[in-house]
Amino acid sequence: MIDHSGLQVQTRKMLIEDAVSCTIDVALTSEEVRNIFQIKTYDLIILDHTTEAGQKCAEYILEHDSKQAILVVSDAVKCIIMRCEDCVNHHQARRLSNPTSIKNIIRMVSGFENYTCDHYDEKSNLLIL
Repeated sequence: MIDHSGLQVQTRKMLIEDAVSCTIDVALTSEEVRNIFQIKTYDLIILDHTTEAGQKCAEYILEHDSKQAILVVSDAVKCIIMRCEDCVNHHQARRLSNPTSIKNIIRMVSGFENYTCDHYDEKSNLLIL
């Protein structure tokens, strides 16, 4: 999970770990992400790219593995991939707008591969917010 530090992150971490029976590592800087990716692989990354290092982390992760599953939970208008069509065709990113309930995050974490991005409009190839 790449996000701001604090109680909200720790609470989300605990609730997701309990609900999905998984282990979550938290990284706060792009340096931490680089170090972790040298020794570990992940089924899913939860990312808030509005953090200072968030966009750099997203870019690094996608350069390292373009098919890495990423759940973006963010209130930013801009997504981590510039064009929705590129994202859908070449990456595995899904997006939830913040604030969102923990139930939505758990739903996406537990069934990630069964969902498409809630914000993608296939007919217009636009990000819908």
